[in-house]
Amino acid sequence: MADPLGLMCVHAHPDDESISTGGVLARYADEGLRTAVVTCTGGELGEIVGPGMDVDAVRPRLAEVRRDELAAALGVLGAGAPRLLGYRDSGMVGTDGNSDPASFWRAPFDQAVGRLVAQLREFRPDVLVTYDAFGGYGHPDHVQNHRISLVAAEACAMPALYPEAGPAWRVRKLYFAAIPKTAILQATAELRRRGLPSPFGDAERVEDIPMGAADEEVTTTVDVVAWLARKQDAMRAHVSQISPDSFFLNVPEDLQQAAFGREWFIRQRSDVPAPVPEDDLFAGLR
Repeated sequence: MADPLGLMCVHAHPDDESISTGGVLARYADEGLRTAVVTCTGGELGEIVGPGMDVDAVRPRLAEVRRDELAAALGVLGAGAPRLLGYRDSGMVGTDGNSDPASFWRAPFDQAVGRLVAQLREFRPDVLVTYDAFGGYGHPDHVQNHRISLVAAEACAMPALYPEAGPAWRVRKLYFAAIPKTAILQATAELRRRGLPSPFGDAERVEDIPMGAADEEVTTTVDVVAWLARKQDAMRAHVSQISPDSFFLNVPEDLQQAAFGREWFIRQRSDVPAPVPEDDLFAGLR
């Protein structure tokens, strides 16, 4: 009997998987499909916001703390054990972390692609999710994630490339995780109307929003309302990064479904016929 269909999401830091793809990971796991997450860095340079955490004491072992949090979050989502590429967090644009030779941003490209190819060939996903060319919001690790994922998704199907990484495997559908710009604008306007802060700034026009995707680029919208509580529990597992007063955990209850009950994607390629727009990452595969 063939293995169930599989989804692999490639993320830059621990917590990214829960925020942007926690819903689809939980949904497809519950539907009996295989799910997995590859995390490219240890998140060593992230903020430490956990209640009662001593920043000076936690900082030297933050990668270990975040790895444990990642394992807990993946357990909530049913996405297996952490799969780590082993690079160091590069930090935000323009920070010293960008020049660290151990950082993901400075990783030898061929090496990083090879590490991801090995993960792809071992897990053999039918669907792969990564970021767009801007990495969602321009973080160097997210941009690098996009680059290596695109190449690894093609290279893993070619037996002559990275033969040491295992038998070739063809990813049949490739997606970029996205948020439509109009969804960002609507959320910002509603939060402003209620006198609440928005993590997206105070933009009043789509043209003023640097992150997100144009609505016409979004091909796939997956309903994850039934898995919203699981998604939020997974975010709560990232104690050091997502504090109890975080925006992600404090959206007014009547807005939660609109804010987090859908996850959006841009289909980059598909080997199977599946009309767009679609409401399932596995459309055409089952």
